[in-house]
Amino acid sequence: MATKYNCEKNGKKYYRKTITIGHKSDGTAIRKEFYGNGEKDCDKKIEEFLEKMKSGLNVSAEKLTVEECMHYWLFEVLINSKNLKSSTFEKHETNFRNYIKGSPIAYVQIQNAVSNPFQIYYNELYKNGLDMLDTRTNTMKHIDVSSEKIFDLNKTLRSFFTYCIKQKYTTENPCSLTNIEIPGNADGCEDDADDEEMDIQVFNDEEINKLKKALAYSYGNNNTLNVAILLDLVTGLRLGELLGLKKKFITNNTIKVRNTLKRVKIYESDTKWHRELRLIRPKFKSSIRTINFPENFNSILQKYFLEQELKWKRCGLTFDDESPIFTSSTCNLLDPKNFADSWKRLLRNNNIDCKKFHSIRDTYATTLIRRGANIHDIKDLLGHSSIKITEKYYIFVLPEDKSKTANLISDIVNF
Repeated sequence: MATKYNCEKNGKKYYRKTITIGHKSDGTAIRKEFYGNGEKDCDKKIEEFLEKMKSGLNVSAEKLTVEECMHYWLFEVLINSKNLKSSTFEKHETNFRNYIKGSPIAYVQIQNAVSNPFQIYYNELYKNGLDMLDTRTNTMKHIDVSSEKIFDLNKTLRSFFTYCIKQKYTTENPCSLTNIEIPGNADGCEDDADDEEMDIQVFNDEEINKLKKALAYSYGNNNTLNVAILLDLVTGLRLGELLGLKKKFITNNTIKVRNTLKRVKIYESDTKWHRELRLIRPKFKSSIRTINFPENFNSILQKYFLEQELKWKRCGLTFDDESPIFTSSTCNLLDPKNFADSWKRLLRNNNIDCKKFHSIRDTYATTLIRRGANIHDIKDLLGHSSIKITEKYYIFVLPEDKSKTANLISDIVNF
């Protein structure tokens, strides 16, 4: 039987039907046209449309694609949310710009979205990598895409589809972990060396003595760098936490960690942004904590606070409880990069092997372990979300310590 058509559009034949899908406030009927490759195909489209209406879906969004809806979600919804951290928005925006916009999944219609195109795209990313624009050099470069990056990308899409479900654009989340398998090698590579331990850098006793000598308080000079490093040696703070400290957070030999200093993206539009230093909430709840420090450090802090009062007064400002305690000569927030550069110069000038600033935190943790501190207490002091993180990175011993431990059972072979 020949296929029936009753209209022509853009030079192509269709079967068209029109149905009433509602009424305006004045009683006028709201009509919608459907086009199919024959009457049966047209009826099928009408049936699917009515089923969507019946299920409560927003049928006006039936042709909405992942790219156009995610752009709206980012720059009209998330960017204005008082509950979303700037770092989280930046992560979602970066994933959208680098991995979603213009990609094979960008043109998937949300109401018809299933997991298959996303799974195929993830598999291709893991297998073949991606050509990405390097904005610094304005050239294309090829990058490998790890399982961890794909998991992070899928997390963005999961959050996005959760929003779509709330808006009645769809009823299913195609990127839920029950629908998606993150590609990778679960068995790992047996020949790869375990470099985790090498990520931890610890100062030995001689280096610590050199540091203490170099950081001695010097009257009449700027002691900001000195006091900051000394304070970190006895607290193990992350650099952002250290530079984000306000005066009110230091009382009675304790430090309250309530924010962190970070250079964040500030978006003026979807295509224009800049970075600026801001005090923000820590990423994890476990990072909000109270740390005790030795009483004998109080005398250094008191001298330093007097120095800061004079500096702030010279700038026409008042050093009060809301003031950051580590600032530039003009009382502005310290740039972490500039601080790190000053740290490297200090090590060079004192003939100490160059180590990342994080090594102070490593030294703090391993020193506590060697002196018998409880690992659960160390976890809380460091602000780790899990004891496994503490075990993985900070149960670290030097070769001579391992040798001593091994010799504890030497009597077994002593005949």
